[in-house]
Amino acid sequence: FDREIVGEGMWSAVRDRLTEAGPETTLWESENEYRFGSFLMKLVGLLMPGAFRRQSQQHMQDFKAFAEQGKDVREATD
Repeated sequence: FDREIVGEGMWSAVRDRLTEAGPETTLWESENEYRFGSFLMKLVGLLMPGAFRRQSQQHMQDFKAFAEQGKDVREATD
């Protein structure tokens, strides 16, 4: 499935593929693409590329917790 997000100064697309890897095992591949339009977002992308990777990883971990355990991260308390 594909998602596209458009915000002020940036555009991102996520392409996720879920394939059966074995009995009760699923392989999840995710491609993330970011494009920056404003100078500020280009600067953020250049200086902090890890922030985008960490956010993508967190979304994947949240979805995994939901899919495997039924955990809704919106209800999480830290």
